[in-house]
Amino acid sequence: MHFESEFSLNRQHLEECYDQSLPFSKNRTPRIKLMTVLVVTAVLILLIGEQQDVLAYFLMALALVEYFSFRYRRAWWLTRQVWSRNSGNIIKLIIDDKGVEIQSLYSNLQLLWSDIIKIDETEKGLMLTLKNGSQNYLSKATLTAEVVEFIKGQIQ
Repeated sequence: MHFESEFSLNRQHLEECYDQSLPFSKNRTPRIKLMTVLVVTAVLILLIGEQQDVLAYFLMALALVEYFSFRYRRAWWLTRQVWSRNSGNIIKLIIDDKGVEIQSLYSNLQLLWSDIIKIDETEKGLMLTLKNGSQNYLSKATLTAEVVEFIKGQIQ
């Protein structure tokens, strides 16, 4: 089988990638324990120590940064992707008997079938998990039903 498709790496595609990949992410939930430890430590330093106010305020600021990094992680990720060199470019997707190849103006990525250990189907695409632990998302909007079945059939 040989399949080629092209798509634009626009904001809508990036939003779909983020939203569909989030359930597979390690950062699905906030690090409540870390934030709690930082705040409790800061309060204890303020209550016990007399001259360590700067350290206490620093720990509280770290807890706030951690909170905001979780709260606005989607917006921050999308902003970084939209500002990247590849944003707005046409991406060429090639699927054949060797694997999946993603070509763009600035980077080329070859995913061999032997390197892919798991394929998870989401509502709008496929999440490919590699041996090294990295993950790649393929949108079904650029694939045919026959190609989706071919990809799922490659990993048993």
